[in-house]
Amino acid sequence: MKLKRKYQLLLFSAIISVPLLILMISVLMSVIYNIVSKNSNIPFHESNAYPTMLILFLLSFFILAFVFSRSINSLLNKINILNKAIRDLASDDKIIPNRISVKNDDEIGELIKSVNLLIERTTFRELELKQQEEIKRELLTKLKHDINTPLTAMRLQLFYLEEEVKDQSPILESLNNQIQYIAGLTNEFNLQSTDTLESSYVVKDKVNINALLETMVNKWNYLYSIHNIQLVYKQVQVDEDLVWISNGLWLQRLFDNIFQNTLRHSKASKFEVSIENHVVSLSDNGIGFDINNKGMGLGLKIIEDIASILEIKYALQSSNNGTLYCFAVLQ
Repeated sequence: MKLKRKYQLLLFSAIISVPLLILMISVLMSVIYNIVSKNSNIPFHESNAYPTMLILFLLSFFILAFVFSRSINSLLNKINILNKAIRDLASDDKIIPNRISVKNDDEIGELIKSVNLLIERTTFRELELKQQEEIKRELLTKLKHDINTPLTAMRLQLFYLEEEVKDQSPILESLNNQIQYIAGLTNEFNLQSTDTLESSYVVKDKVNINALLETMVNKWNYLYSIHNIQLVYKQVQVDEDLVWISNGLWLQRLFDNIFQNTLRHSKASKFEVSIENHVVSLSDNGIGFDINNKGMGLGLKIIEDIASILEIKYALQSSNNGTLYCFAVLQ
């Protein structure tokens, strides 16, 4: 029975039952009074039967209210069960509720069937995502091994080259540092979760930002010179080095993405790196881009995520006159 029909009948029953009960109790009490007090001259409304009848009226009203409220409570209980199931599905705890039993073929029953279908699809999707995460974890483990293997071979080859080519030791040292950087970056992968960068655990320590940026500039200087981009490094704050409590490897990754984005997309003729008032600024005079574009590149997304993980205040400005990145440690 549909809910509309059901509650129409319930309302009709409530309307009919009240006067019927009053009439039945009145007639019943009159008959009983006439039988019990045949020889009494006391009128009915002055006898003890009259307050008894009023009490029966009140009891009958309470009984009717209780009977009709049971139906409404049953509907509210179903709604609460549905509400809890939907909230569990929408929660961040990834709680998959059990299927809800369908007892009535009404609108609530149809809604319960729809929620059960949603629960089944969500359960299937969670299992599918779990399987995909296991596959990603396995692939990352293999990839990590496959990267470390040639890196080890390259280290051995560089060791022999250092013995044979004495005058090229700075270049070989730079290559060795890059190999060490790649190896360290590979080891930073947290294989416990592959969904987001936010789930990664980062060990923080004191990082000399002046030395790190100087290393970054020296590393990228050759590529920038090939593309006719002037790379400038300015230290306005010369009294003491800027030190952040952070992770040097992740900071290198952050700045590498900026250097790479500028080199590939900016069409700039100058790129300036500076430290002033405890703020690290990186700016170019290129063509800029729309920072409100939701389809921005992966490099910008990585920059934003790493800044969030390392608790670094990050600001980005871009126009036709160039792009500016600013970083400062949150106080």
